[in-house]
Amino acid sequence: MNAVEAFGPLEQDFDRIIRGLDLGLIIEHIRRLDRMAFARHFQGYRPQTLGRRRVTESLRFELYERHNDTVAEVLVLLWNQFHRDLYQAMLALVRTIHPKVEEIERIPDDKANDFIDELLLSFDRRDIHACVRLNDVRFSPEVIQARLAGPSGAAPVPAEPPAEAVLEAGDPVPAPGGESLPEGEGRNSGNPGPA
Repeated sequence: MNAVEAFGPLEQDFDRIIRGLDLGLIIEHIRRLDRMAFARHFQGYRPQTLGRRRVTESLRFELYERHNDTVAEVLVLLWNQFHRDLYQAMLALVRTIHPKVEEIERIPDDKANDFIDELLLSFDRRDIHACVRLNDVRFSPEVIQARLAGPSGAAPVPAEPPAEAVLEAGDPVPAPGGESLPEGEGRNSGNPGPA
């Protein structure tokens, strides 16, 4: 799979993928590696005057309309650098299967689900989805669809909330310092508290 194909399923999250990246660095890489794309969108402008929206739309055009592989590879490289903690965590997990990750043809579904569960403790589902797609992690399409893809705002539902998080009506409300406030005192009680 090439870099342009990797971005295909990520079109709905494209703005999120670009959001953290340094626009000046993106433009500089494009200037050096793809003169025609640079001339089409950025020549004659200072990077700081273009604005994030215009650059994002230019990159979207290059990826999804022109299928520009060079721009896609630049974005994958810069995304991996920006999200290096997620990239390194994924790499460490995949290396538990085989030290040479390029030789892995398929990651079993049970291992993939374990990896996703572990990564969800520290990272956003959409970022994990982007990492899997952009780096061609060999999860099955079913696991990717069930656990990572889907509506942009959807998140996996936890089995049940932690016991200490459930408050019944009439229970004391925990104060910021850890002590409990009696019922009727607090932010929304109408009682301003001690004066």
